[in-house]
Amino acid sequence: MTRARVLRYADNPAAASYNPPPVEPDALTPPQFLDVPHLLEASQPRPRAGWFWYGLGFFLLIVMVSAYMSAQSQLLGMVAELLSAALMLVVIVAMGVMTWLTVKRQQAEGQQVVAVEELMQLRRWGDAGVILDGMLSEPTRTPQHRVQALIYLSAVLARYHRFADSIAVQEHLLDHVNLDPGTVHGLRLGRAMSMLREDHLVDADRAMAELRRADPERQSAGLALLEIYRDVKTGHPQEAVEIFEQRWPLLRDQLGHRAGDAYYLAAKAYDTLGRDAEAARAYERATLLSPLAELQRRYPEAASLSDKYQPAVSPVAQ
Repeated sequence: MTRARVLRYADNPAAASYNPPPVEPDALTPPQFLDVPHLLEASQPRPRAGWFWYGLGFFLLIVMVSAYMSAQSQLLGMVAELLSAALMLVVIVAMGVMTWLTVKRQQAEGQQVVAVEELMQLRRWGDAGVILDGMLSEPTRTPQHRVQALIYLSAVLARYHRFADSIAVQEHLLDHVNLDPGTVHGLRLGRAMSMLREDHLVDADRAMAELRRADPERQSAGLALLEIYRDVKTGHPQEAVEIFEQRWPLLRDQLGHRAGDAYYLAAKAYDTLGRDAEAARAYERATLLSPLAELQRRYPEAASLSDKYQPAVSPVAQ
């Protein structure tokens, strides 16, 4: 699926017309207005009306009436020709206006999707949820916009720790929408992570097995991160350390700054094994790559590390 082009929020008409109340970036108050079953049902695109057949029928009616009037008298024939020309002009103009309105509405919907993407990048999760709620509360103009909006919805729900709702959206997309392999892989990773956060360990292990079958060479850094988190969560620190050390080049190359997540989980595993020096080094590198508050939110099992180890010093604070 083609990623929506990012535009400046101030230049986006769909976003600029909406001025929601300010939302704290790290607020964890769940947006309860996001009723997932309703949004999944209400957002289904409506089938297009068969305006072509209506227009064709109207055209045939004009031809028949014109032929009948022409058969009655020459004067009526002339009047029929004028009326037919006028009516055909009205039909052509009406179809052009309807096409223009349809295109404008689709463009406005696309701008809403772009606005949601940018709000998520700005960590304005509440504002993104408001736009998604309004957009998905009625039939979308195109299936593509609906799919993209639902993907963003699953991310917003996970951000507010509504993992069960996020799983419901992801499973709906995986079961009912034909997606490209990259999008399917990303949704499966997100679903498995939500299952781990919900402590659905059996379901999460099944989901990871599904990912392994789709990736027999095990070249997915996201899958490696899931396995590390599972082992930390279930009390298998040695296995977590082994995965981290064996796949660190893969984690570094594919995750970028999100490799801080792997460092953070490795620090917890090292600490559990009593390898304090390695734990301190991994903790420092994790907090150098990602904000500590965000790491603690994602992996609450490792939050106790802050009582023992010092985070990286911000260059601005020096």
